[in-house]
Amino acid sequence: MNRCITRGVSALALFAAVTALVAPQAARAEEDEAPNYAGDLWTRDALTGDWGGARTKLYERGVKFEAEYTGDASTNLSGGFRRGEGYSGFLSLGLTLDLEKLAGWTGGEVYAGAYIIRGHGLTTYDIGNLLAVSGVEADHANRLGEVYFKQTLFDGRFSIRIGQLLADSEFITSDTAGLFVNSAFGWPGINGAVLPSGGPAYPVPTPGVHVTYQFNDAFSAQAAIYNGDPAGHNVNPHNLDFPLHEGVFGIGELAYKTDGLFGKPGVIKVGAWFNTANKFDDLRFAGVTHGNDYAVYGMIDQTIWEGGGSADLKDPSPDTSSVSVFARTVWTPQENRNLIDYYLDAGLNLKGFVPGRAEDIFGVAVAYAKISGDARKADRLAGAPVRSSEIALEATYKAQVTPWLALQPFAQYLIRPGGGDPRPSNPDRRIKNATVLGFRTQVSF
Repeated sequence: MNRCITRGVSALALFAAVTALVAPQAARAEEDEAPNYAGDLWTRDALTGDWGGARTKLYERGVKFEAEYTGDASTNLSGGFRRGEGYSGFLSLGLTLDLEKLAGWTGGEVYAGAYIIRGHGLTTYDIGNLLAVSGVEADHANRLGEVYFKQTLFDGRFSIRIGQLLADSEFITSDTAGLFVNSAFGWPGINGAVLPSGGPAYPVPTPGVHVTYQFNDAFSAQAAIYNGDPAGHNVNPHNLDFPLHEGVFGIGELAYKTDGLFGKPGVIKVGAWFNTANKFDDLRFAGVTHGNDYAVYGMIDQTIWEGGGSADLKDPSPDTSSVSVFARTVWTPQENRNLIDYYLDAGLNLKGFVPGRAEDIFGVAVAYAKISGDARKADRLAGAPVRSSEIALEATYKAQVTPWLALQPFAQYLIRPGGGDPRPSNPDRRIKNATVLGFRTQVSF
């Protein structure tokens, strides 16, 4: 297996070198909209502004610096292990180098990121749920983030990235689901529960290669291979180990953008992943491990209504008020090695329905994680309470105060934490359903 990985990475590296040679002949992809650093405090995109004009000049010459802080304060009002309060803080730093502006290398880009994570959340210390209350909750640490080289070719239709990568920012993503605070609505809850170290997802990127191809305006495809266990042989506390010999995690996805449903923008995605890391313990038989796992998934993210703003909902003007929905499902057929064998989430967003608040969004969502049959059989054999499923319900309102500041109160109700795990203090009783209130703050610097 190690030889296969080495050969695969070598071949991809050779491919990257070839693309670099032909890059000057390729047309440059359409640029992202330039950030507005120079506006006043209430209209600019970043709190710290333009740094006396230096930030805009750096961007025009190909250097972009980003810093964003997310802080989630939450309180467990009832249920779980005990009542308590938590706070998870996450500072993300990123540096992007546009190689065309800097060196005339058409379509080339280099990115390096870092994470500074502080605080502790409710999930680990107070509730014990599988679907973590906060998507930024993680162990206190300073970590290297994504670091990669990206090459775009063929009028921007093809791209390849090589380096230390995350899968959760590219695959099974939903713009509508991205509103919610619970971690399950980002990287689906089943992936974090069954993959070694949670898979290549925040806060642990891992070496990999990612390619995308846009066939036309509607159809696109992407695929990637990563190291099978981001933690490697160690806990990889700072993401500096760069493990390469832990099997392979591979994932592929097809996407179809359509206006056919309701005549509004939407996307349908289908995909699958596999993992060859030999780290899947059998749920019923001690000492037995399995060398692979796989899953299939599908999702839809769809705008179903657009209006003319909160003042006149009958006005058909776009880009004001809207209603969007999403649904995602993931299935892992091999129940003897997966704690969760089926996952489903769905939700609804209402944007721009409060007078004078065109960018504010209200949303409600639910996530369902089913405990696998073999896990339930193991519970029976052990004489423990038999787990069944965990459900997370969330309602939230995101107020976009300025382009650089968002304030977001949220409420969650967690049914059967741990799928119905026994209480640590009383193994004969299940962990109680938990009620959580919280507040998220996001600041772009």
